Amino acid sequence: MYRKAALSQYTNIDAETRTQVQDSHQLVTLLFEKGCSLLRQSQENLKQGDVEGFSKNTDHAMQIVIGLRGVLDLDKGGDLAKQLYETYTSIAASLFKAIGNKDTVAIEKLYLAMSELKEGWLAVK
Repeated sequence: MYRKAALSQYTNIDAETRTQVQDSHQLVTLLFEKGCSLLRQSQENLKQGDVEGFSKNTDHAMQIVIGLRGVLDLDKGGDLAKQLYETYTSIAASLFKAIGNKDTVAIEKLYLAMSELKEGWLAVK
């Protein structure tokens, strides 16, 4: 148990350090990477019967999706920002449903969607 708590603290410190030195493009990239990682971890949690871990990871992934949606500038971003807003809203709704059903197939599709968004984001810069 101590090892798990120590690893969690290290991860938090590492995330804090990385966010202090990154520009906004890199921060969004980190959010995409973390969101994808959490979706993968949640699938593993379900395979192992770890409902608590599944809940924690999917809740965190949901926060990231909502956060990505929340930072969009709909006034200045034009049609692209509006499309992304709708995409994040759809992902959040699908994730909510997948969480309730503990649906690993749906979570895999959401992982792929987030991965595609991440790749698109990386192509921008």
